[in-house]
Amino acid sequence: MSRHIITASVLVLSLALSACGKKEEESKDAAPAVVAVPTSDDSMAWKQYLSSVAVKPEYQEVVTDRTIPYFLPVNSKTADNDPKNPEVSSPYSRQMDVVKPAIERTVTKGNLLVFGSPDSKTMADFIVEAFTGAVPTALSGSHVLFIGKSEDAERVKAAVEAAGGGFLFEEVQ
Repeated sequence: MSRHIITASVLVLSLALSACGKKEEESKDAAPAVVAVPTSDDSMAWKQYLSSVAVKPEYQEVVTDRTIPYFLPVNSKTADNDPKNPEVSSPYSRQMDVVKPAIERTVTKGNLLVFGSPDSKTMADFIVEAFTGAVPTALSGSHVLFIGKSEDAERVKAAVEAAGGGFLFEEVQ
C-alpha cells in the first residue's frame, strides 16, 4: 500500500513541477507590452515608449552585442546654454557630437542603434546628417531602428544602407 502512495506522490509531484516549467516558458515567450504612443511632447513618456518598442523580439533578434538608444526632444535644435557646456549648444548639436564620430570610426558588428523622437522629421534629418560621409562599411553587421513617421523612413533607409547597415522601421501613428 505504501508503494502505491509513494508512486502516486511522485507522479503528482512530477506533474506539478512540469506544469510550473510550462508557465515559466510561457512567460518567457510572452512579448513585452509596447507602451502607447504619447499624446504629448513629454520626453520621459517618449523615452518609455521608444524603449518599449526597441525591446520587441523582432528587433532584439538582430542584436548580438548591444542596443544603443538615441533620443531628441522636441525643439532639439534650439540652443539651451547647458551649464555643463558653456558654448551655445542644443540637444541636437550635442547628440551630433556623439553620433557622427561614432559612425565615422565605424560601429561594432552586432549593435542595434535605435533613433526616435517626438519630432520624426528632425530625427530623420539628424540621421541623414550624421551618416553623411560614412564609409560604405561603417555599419557592416549592425542595424539601425528608426522609430518615426513613414514619410521620413525612405531617406533614413537610404542613409543607413549607404553606410552598410541594416534598416529597421517602426511607424509612429
